[in-house]
Amino acid sequence: MIYRELGRTGVKLSRLGFGCMRFPLRDIYDPTSIDETPSIKLLEHAIEQGINYFDNAWPYHREKSEEFTGRALKTFRDTIYLATKLPVWMVKEKSDAEKYFNEQRKRLQTDVIDMYLLHSMAKRSWQTVKDNDILSFLDRIRSEGKIRYVGFSFHDNVGLFKEIIDAYPWDFCQIQLNYVDTEYQAGVEGLEYASSKGLGIVVMEPLRGGKLSRQLPEGVQQLINKIDPEPTPTEFSLKFLFNRTEINCVLSGMSSMEQLIENIKIASNDHVNTLSQNDLQIYKEARRIYQSRTKVNCTACEYCMPCPKKIPIPFLLELYNDVFIYNALDNSKKIYKVFIKPESRAGNCFGCQECEEKCPQKIAVATVMQDIERLLSDQ
Repeated sequence: MIYRELGRTGVKLSRLGFGCMRFPLRDIYDPTSIDETPSIKLLEHAIEQGINYFDNAWPYHREKSEEFTGRALKTFRDTIYLATKLPVWMVKEKSDAEKYFNEQRKRLQTDVIDMYLLHSMAKRSWQTVKDNDILSFLDRIRSEGKIRYVGFSFHDNVGLFKEIIDAYPWDFCQIQLNYVDTEYQAGVEGLEYASSKGLGIVVMEPLRGGKLSRQLPEGVQQLINKIDPEPTPTEFSLKFLFNRTEINCVLSGMSSMEQLIENIKIASNDHVNTLSQNDLQIYKEARRIYQSRTKVNCTACEYCMPCPKKIPIPFLLELYNDVFIYNALDNSKKIYKVFIKPESRAGNCFGCQECEEKCPQKIAVATVMQDIERLLSDQ
């Protein structure tokens, strides 16, 4: 495993980090049903192979991930870096930040959280941080030895990203980046800015929720085939990020042993500055294909869930995108009919827009639900 120093902290993180948001499930329609036996095997194998950064958050697996991860990793606590995130959108008054923080320490079964982030910084959540003096709260719990390093995850425009970086002496940040999303949210411009300010950088969504690894749109696989030696789609995606000197750790939400083994194999070689100009042009052409075919920019983060009408929003958005990216109308209609109960279909959306307020990608979910119902329903 390759290790990189996290900004100016001196901490050496594994090049590959383990995202705790996509554990194997007993029931694929119930994200709380973590299948513990294979999930524990994944975590143990990751540690055996040198992964030392484990990333969690309050809402993962609908608030079940922190508790499970805390139990599963308790015996390894002294050999890993444990990260989780304050659910800023739940803070209504100053005392709430400490309340949720203390609950997270109980869930994770630890007195000290190594890396503590403000979750999903955007215009509204950043205002919440300022209104409730959360930065001072971070100063205090760090001085008390309850956290070691402070960061934030980000989902908004690059201008706000720079404002947040300049507002506080952060140790690191977490941004969405992959070869498709180079100009989305913080993007490459934000990556370079954060690095110039000395921040460590952790990247999330390197495979866009796995979409860059499977069922590639027409033309992308042909582009990948031009690279010698020919990489797998996963290798193609991760090498784009590992090529960058600014990136310290790339998070992957691995839900099978096959995924974990492949990702570890890729991360065990140093890929910094190994891509040629011809390679970079191939990435550019692949990016153009994806961007031209994608209807909604969902990464299946599930921040929109639960829906009050029990509509499986990320799953339906994936079916919707598949129609346009992969010409899969018949398949999407079949899945919609067979697996989605009538009471949970898109037509039951009543436009409350709770999901839209939480969506990091700013998707107009209510409008898209109407389109999905028209497209995939037999009526």
